[in-house]
Amino acid sequence: MKIDFKTYSNIDIDKELEKHDFSKLGSFFENHSNYTGWLNSNLNLEKTKEKGNFFKKECDILLVVGIGGSYLGAKAIIDALSVENKVEILFVGNTLSTDALVNVKKKIENKRVGINYISKSGETLETRIIFNELMKVMKIKYSDDELKKRVVYTTGNKEIVPSGYDYFLIPDNIGGRYSVFTAVGFLPIYVAGIDVDNLYLGSQSSEISEDVKKYAIFRKKMQDDGKKIEAYVTYNPKLFFLIEWIKQLYAESLGKEGQGIFPVGLINTTDLHSIGQFMQEGSKITFETVINFEEKKEIYIDEYSKYLSEINEIAQTSTSKAHYEAEVPNIIINNGELNAKNLGYLMKFLMMSCAVSGYLENINPFNQEGVQVYKKEMLDKLV
Repeated sequence: MKIDFKTYSNIDIDKELEKHDFSKLGSFFENHSNYTGWLNSNLNLEKTKEKGNFFKKECDILLVVGIGGSYLGAKAIIDALSVENKVEILFVGNTLSTDALVNVKKKIENKRVGINYISKSGETLETRIIFNELMKVMKIKYSDDELKKRVVYTTGNKEIVPSGYDYFLIPDNIGGRYSVFTAVGFLPIYVAGIDVDNLYLGSQSSEISEDVKKYAIFRKKMQDDGKKIEAYVTYNPKLFFLIEWIKQLYAESLGKEGQGIFPVGLINTTDLHSIGQFMQEGSKITFETVINFEEKKEIYIDEYSKYLSEINEIAQTSTSKAHYEAEVPNIIINNGELNAKNLGYLMKFLMMSCAVSGYLENINPFNQEGVQVYKKEMLDKLV
């Protein structure tokens, strides 16, 4: 499999590639080996499927309780590859909103419910609070024995798992935003009816290819040229949460030590009628990464003698050209058909390229110490 790039910029990526020394890249990954288990992770999907089959048979709703990397990857894949499915997957524990929790409690009143609690540390504040509140409801609905079947933990901390409950371990050397291709992602994705075998197959590329380096170099050149904002763009609303996942991946990985490019997400053509004005004529601090999958030719528009997907593609190429001429460079990442294998490959590609960006910037792309600051402030006020 291969990524197909198209750029609207003055950058010759092949020439830029020659300017960079990647001879120490292997050592860079070795030095961070306590974070890079996701590069070559081997996962036995059978246990995941076994637990997933129980939820498929016995539940109307699966509550996935997690925040950040504990839910964004799975949500991105489920939305992008949406299929007919009997079990509704609800992602909760990613907000402290009272309204949100009240609505969830109402929704599950007369439903058969399962819970997948996801927290690597087991102590994530938002997740723990919401999980504990939902467990109060579950203990009213179900006996102790039944509850043990309906609640599963996905964590790196076995100490939080009560006796008799199923759990999946998150490997120590895989951080949250790099964990989608572990049980963190695969359990809810499987329950949602997605083809996890092909998803896993697509994700198994572990080669730091020339394409991986080229995208990192494109972003580095943009930053060196004074660009402060990267707009991740899609022309398919189904990819909204894929963009959200990418934003987290790059912001948490590279936004540190006074460095980084601020990520935003655009859903075109919708946002062309709002943010598009800024992109065209506003401050020249932005560039764009367009995530593109082929759409099916299903709806024919008689007025223009074209399929709707063809018109959408024309909108994309026209916008990229217009923005480039307005000093907003962009790169289009073409990924072929939107299916499990191609999506798995793209997400793994972005994870690797993000890590290479850390190498180019000489920063650790795997930790996120800044996230702990607000948590400390909150806990100081709560105790």
